[in-house]
Amino acid sequence: MQDTGSRILLDRMDQAFVDYSQQAERLSALLAKPMGASSWTLYHDLQKQRTAETVAYERYHKLQEELFARIAPAVPDRPESSLA
Repeated sequence: MQDTGSRILLDRMDQAFVDYSQQAERLSALLAKPMGASSWTLYHDLQKQRTAETVAYERYHKLQEELFARIAPAVPDRPESSLA
């Protein structure tokens, strides 16, 4: 996996993971706040952050799938068994 395209994809995946981690931390911080009965602002912030975290994860996961699709399966070291 030494080609330039894979390297660029790996760099993008690394950055997407950093973004996802930051969004997850922000969501965690919001979830740790005490929620009052009429805290619509906090509820709205939670919904926005949950969406941001989900989008960041999906971006990371898509890049990960694309990168792993480029990896060729391993070639077996031994001959296939004739027993089925």
